[in-house]
Amino acid sequence: MNAIDITVIVVVCAAAVAAVGAIIYRKIRHKGGCCGCEGCSACDRCKPKK
Repeated sequence: MNAIDITVIVVVCAAAVAAVGAIIYRKIRHKGGCCGCEGCSACDRCKPKK
């Protein structure tokens, strides 16, 4: 493997780790998804009716 191959592998791994970290961060902060109700498909079922 040369330097370009190693660089590509490192960049892809860093992007994957960043994506997983962002998903976990959003889950912890309750942003997005069903309970955050920011445009999810079940938004009308998540919040109580007024």
